[in-house]
Amino acid sequence: MKNKRNLLSAILLLMLLAFCLRTHHLSTDLLFHRDQGLHSLSIWNIWHEGKLSLLDPLSDVDGLTHAPIYFWLMIPAYALSGGDPAVASLFQITLEVLSLPFLYLAIKKLFNQKTALLTLLIYSVSYGGIGLSRWLVNVTPILPLTNLLLFLLTRQEGSELSAVRKEQSDCRIVPNLWLVFTTSLTVGIITQMDAAIGVFLLPFIFWFFRSKFSLKTFTLILTGFLLPALPLIAFELRHNFVITQAVLNFSGKSGHGLGLNPSVFIANLGILFTEINKIISYPYIYISSILFVFGLYKVKQLKNHNFIYAFLLIPFICLSFFQRGAIGFFLISLLPLSLAISIYGLQSLSGLTYPLLILILCLNLSQLPNVYKPNNALIPIGNANIITLQDRKNIIDFMYHQANGEQFSVWFYTIPYFQEEVWDYMLYYYAEPKYGYLPEQTTGFSPNDLKTSQYFFAVYEPDEDRPINLESWQKETVKNFGPSIKTFSTHDLYINLHSSLNR
Repeated sequence: MKNKRNLLSAILLLMLLAFCLRTHHLSTDLLFHRDQGLHSLSIWNIWHEGKLSLLDPLSDVDGLTHAPIYFWLMIPAYALSGGDPAVASLFQITLEVLSLPFLYLAIKKLFNQKTALLTLLIYSVSYGGIGLSRWLVNVTPILPLTNLLLFLLTRQEGSELSAVRKEQSDCRIVPNLWLVFTTSLTVGIITQMDAAIGVFLLPFIFWFFRSKFSLKTFTLILTGFLLPALPLIAFELRHNFVITQAVLNFSGKSGHGLGLNPSVFIANLGILFTEINKIISYPYIYISSILFVFGLYKVKQLKNHNFIYAFLLIPFICLSFFQRGAIGFFLISLLPLSLAISIYGLQSLSGLTYPLLILILCLNLSQLPNVYKPNNALIPIGNANIITLQDRKNIIDFMYHQANGEQFSVWFYTIPYFQEEVWDYMLYYYAEPKYGYLPEQTTGFSPNDLKTSQYFFAVYEPDEDRPINLESWQKETVKNFGPSIKTFSTHDLYINLHSSLNR
């Protein structure tokens, strides 16, 4: 009983450690770019205007949109906080931390208790893991869902092993049908969070239940997988399968569809090792690579080695048929188990285990200042500019303080250009409740469009990829409103007060 209490205390302490490291300075240092603003605005529209659509914002692929399940999940966090993105991120982090006991139980079943505890320890302090947790996007909830998925799969495995020991015969084992459904449902939810991650897990589910396959099992797998996709299915039926057509068009493009290309496989392998490095021993990739490869070798001694290998290989190989190639976060569902494999390799090094463990802990802890600066180094996608939620608040405060209660207008230069949803959201969520009014809207690029504004501001961020676009925009601003008379900057956001219009 005492050992159980000590174990429970250790797990709770690791959960607390993970929570504290992931939430430190979250309210001020949360990176807030285009995707964060776009998603937040979609949730705002559902919450305030009742715009409950079957689909949500466009993804980075023409014609493809995000599924609504992520936005529905996040509504309570936004509604209860008045729309605060930091609270929404806190909600995502809380879900992840609460999933750590599931990860512990899964790793304990697949490996052993020591591997499970050490996995939780490194998971808690992981520099890359903390960076992912503080990324406010639809991908982030896939981490706790993956931990839950591993738990459900190992419970099914446990039921099967128990049945084998009990029956000691060659009779067909009937799987736990509830676990079949919940497992496929979890994969279905992951797919609706991000199809480029979840859809490649489905072949593994069929492989996992292959030895006890039946029509009932097949039906439950498809039902669980498709249930979260019902909004998408309804939309497709109502709109002549427009999303399906977009997928086919995308797949038909050279270098984007399905195919067998060894260079894609090799590139994806490099990305996998890079992502594993971020959660173990960043920036020293050779440490994590050696541990991971050695762990893979030692795993063959385990009774569950087929499961471990298949969970990594099947999604990875299926992804590698996707000729576009992987982005780092496409492999997020493989990271918890990859971490456990690396820890198992570390644990097998006898006398080197604890010196290397201390080294890994020190490496991760030494990188934490780069999380809290903040720093964009490990954000999987997005522009290179460092722009936090607090930075955007600072810009808004500057505008309103300069306007001093009078009407004003503002132009924004955003990346991507003309996609100003992030600023729309900040004005709705932060500016209007605090200052009581919004800037004058303008539909053109001329001072003649402004009817009541007394001041004009230009807000921009660096554009390293297309500097000529920013230069042209700034020239047009000066042409219409004259040179700036006052400036302010905060990280990579800049604002110029160009004129007092004196109406």
